[in-house]
Amino acid sequence: MITWKQSLEGYEWLIHQVWYLEVKPNEIISSPPQLIPNPRAHLLFTPPEQRYHYDNGEQVMSGQGSHLLSASEHLLLMDDIAPLKRIGITFQPDALYLLNPQSSEILNQCGWYDWLTLRFDKSFQASLLDCISQQEVVGCIEKQLECLGLSYQQDKAHSLVSKALSVVANQLSSDEASELNVEQLAQDCNSTRRTLERHFRQVMGLSIKNYQSMLKLEQMVLALYRESEPVNWAAFSQRFGFSDQSHLIKQLKQQIKRTPNRYLNQRDLTIDIYGDFET
Repeated sequence: MITWKQSLEGYEWLIHQVWYLEVKPNEIISSPPQLIPNPRAHLLFTPPEQRYHYDNGEQVMSGQGSHLLSASEHLLLMDDIAPLKRIGITFQPDALYLLNPQSSEILNQCGWYDWLTLRFDKSFQASLLDCISQQEVVGCIEKQLECLGLSYQQDKAHSLVSKALSVVANQLSSDEASELNVEQLAQDCNSTRRTLERHFRQVMGLSIKNYQSMLKLEQMVLALYRESEPVNWAAFSQRFGFSDQSHLIKQLKQQIKRTPNRYLNQRDLTIDIYGDFET
């Protein structure tokens, strides 16, 4: 398996990271990757004949070729079969709105859309998939973005949401146990709660509380993944703002369909779409 990822200098406002995954024909994918709920959309460029299959327990999203996997509120089971090749762009949580103001309507969906074709046509996709080295892949994407002339131009809704995202990120970074007060968040953004919640859904397709819940889940899964010693569940629960272990278990079973101990035994969850946990 070949994997790499990197940020894209000058486009941090749009792109969380660019990444690459290749699994050779003789390699075995031991267990189906499971992608946790994620507020970031992934644009995947793959060979036209390569299949994709995502199952959230209620809906199966399948097809062939390049596709956009939108922000997802559900655990996604990925049915991957070797060989496969993916070149991905993971967007910032608020970035799709800058490319298409109606993007919030495609929450929990997967597919290819006309507005994507206008920016990433078949000629570009073929050139990108012909790239061999990491440098060539990144250079091809950078060249395309330059040709598109994308710039950080915000409307009123996006400007407010961008400010709110920054406040939420700083709050979680300084205190993992913090519980978001939407009223206070609105005040910090010089807005009313009603206006902030409306614009947040308009830009993100998510509620503010749901977004924070996704970020906290990501932090918890990363923390569990890094644990090499037996976990003190009382301390872990308190660290992330849960009243006790039973509250933590209830929340994780709701979000990822398993208990903390089951995850530690199986370690079968992924945060990035290609199974990488490094930050």
